[in-house]
Amino acid sequence: MRKQILNAIAIAGLSLSTITGAHAVELDLAPGKNKLDAIVELPIKKVRAVEANGEILFLSENGRFVLRGQLYDVWYKDTVDTMKEMEDTATRIHFDRMGADLDDYNTLSIGDGEKQVVAFVDPQCPVCHKLMKDAEKLGDDYTFKFVVVPALGEKSNELARKVFCAKDREDALEAYMSQDLETLPQKTSCDTAQYDMTLMMATLLDVQGVPFVVAPDGRMSKGRPSELENWLEGKQ
Repeated sequence: MRKQILNAIAIAGLSLSTITGAHAVELDLAPGKNKLDAIVELPIKKVRAVEANGEILFLSENGRFVLRGQLYDVWYKDTVDTMKEMEDTATRIHFDRMGADLDDYNTLSIGDGEKQVVAFVDPQCPVCHKLMKDAEKLGDDYTFKFVVVPALGEKSNELARKVFCAKDREDALEAYMSQDLETLPQKTSCDTAQYDMTLMMATLLDVQGVPFVVAPDGRMSKGRPSELENWLEGKQ
């Protein structure tokens, strides 16, 4: 999935440095905001937060490195100070804390409930279509934001772009659900900058497969929950 999105980014003429740069500006970490004198890549694959003697330390996977200091989450623009916050940061995604308006991205909506669910889907993914059918039954309690990304190759990229450039978003949802995006009427002129940002977001969130579902409380499911309503309510 990640490879497919990176390929789509490459087709769009973007690079990983462009992605990093775009988000660096958004996060006030652009050149000029902070002086960077040097960068050294350390041989660390994973980092664990460990609390010992009342102090939180950061331990490399092989135990070689111990880091001391404060952790700052650039997604949420806030410090992470307790082990409870560490666990939440590691296991949940909170789009509201990011300040991200998902309607600005390549998104289709189902339902109008108070609680928001976010799911990354691909036009050619059969399981994604089943998930969207599940969502239709829960629209009174939840609003589902389906972020359309190209997880399954260049054809998916073509169809995902058709969703973004559709003349009418309601028509796009109907065409998506009926798997008839090929004939979806398109805008005469379509600025795809926010489509490219959709790919960036999926990459930075490390979406590696579809469907990728985020519950209202931030819990993540890599795949379609077998009982969607129970999972959303935290019962599964």
